[in-house]
Amino acid sequence: MIGVIQMFKTVDEAIHFIESQRAKRSFEDFQKIIERYQIPIDLKNVIHVAGTNGKGSTVTFIKDLLMKQGYHVGTFTSPYIIKHHERISVDGKPISDDDLLRFINRLLPLIQQEHLSMFEIDTLIMLYYFNELDLDYHIIECGIGGLHDKTNVIKSNVAVITNIGYDHQFMLGDTLLEIAHHKVGIVKENVSLFTTEQNKEILSYFKDYCTKHQSTFYPLQVEKQYQYPYHLHFHQKEYVLHLPTYQVSNLTLALNVVDYLCDLNDEDIQAVIDDFKWPCRFEQFGHLYLDGAHNISGIEALIQTIKERKLEDVGIVFSALMDKDCQKMLDMLKEFDVVIADFDDERSQGGHIPYQKAIEIMKAKHQNVVVTGSLHFVSTVRKYVISA
Repeated sequence: MIGVIQMFKTVDEAIHFIESQRAKRSFEDFQKIIERYQIPIDLKNVIHVAGTNGKGSTVTFIKDLLMKQGYHVGTFTSPYIIKHHERISVDGKPISDDDLLRFINRLLPLIQQEHLSMFEIDTLIMLYYFNELDLDYHIIECGIGGLHDKTNVIKSNVAVITNIGYDHQFMLGDTLLEIAHHKVGIVKENVSLFTTEQNKEILSYFKDYCTKHQSTFYPLQVEKQYQYPYHLHFHQKEYVLHLPTYQVSNLTLALNVVDYLCDLNDEDIQAVIDDFKWPCRFEQFGHLYLDGAHNISGIEALIQTIKERKLEDVGIVFSALMDKDCQKMLDMLKEFDVVIADFDDERSQGGHIPYQKAIEIMKAKHQNVVVTGSLHFVSTVRKYVISA
């Protein structure tokens, strides 16, 4: 047990400290810290979610479906859209100021001794917080990859991989199979793996991996969508989605996972779809759309959504972080009028036009404006739009 020390008086001070901690270490070193300090990692009914895109939406669908069945659900997600607290939530409610402040002060000696990073700090707070509560399910989203992601210290009952695409190649490898190797690393002995990945070579790799780990493999087919609104069939019933086309895949995953875990009531499914909210995923504010399509797969899905929604006269405001393949993403958007904007982040590789001005320029030129390129960028724009 870590001793108590009151270092921070306010939650804002605590969050500023957490977000300033950038030191990185290997997964093996973090695991040794977990063991050395006897951090509680045994949570019941854990669903571990990895994948290139769609993790956050899939987590939210699973959480909403489980809550609709009357269960209490903890979620750990990243990055945050509105405030840091939302990374650690229970039944959709972010951890309180008091609890976040209590845990950061309680863990401060360990954090300072081991020079923990922001993600490592949040992981520890999540583990201690969830262990205090009597929750029915815990949904843990990987940060990057899976095998060496710091969340992989947990033991899961179900593993979920949304898809495999190109992102974070400097850490995960340059081929899809290399990236798949990292993602499937969340599958441990006797764990059920669900995925909506469709690449046959990757599915064969997943199947072999599960066989070696005595785990059950559930590859899921996704209905192809060509016309908005989209339709999904489950348990011989049809459901309608007024959501971006890529949510069909995420919902398919969530439905099958929850149906595996509990006796899913079909009558609740349409209500969950209709009430679904996930900020910055083709989120609409009049004729302004915010979509955190932060990699090649995300841009592909965004273009498909724009076309299937039949949006006319679209201008794009784009900005991304330095670890992204910006030129490839911009090449994919060449059919649109694109302005590259700047925003306040030291990792930004944006242009010289402040995003506020870029949005006004595009609004004057086009009927519809889509802001995209990075979740960090889009979440910054979202705060600006809401406060305006």
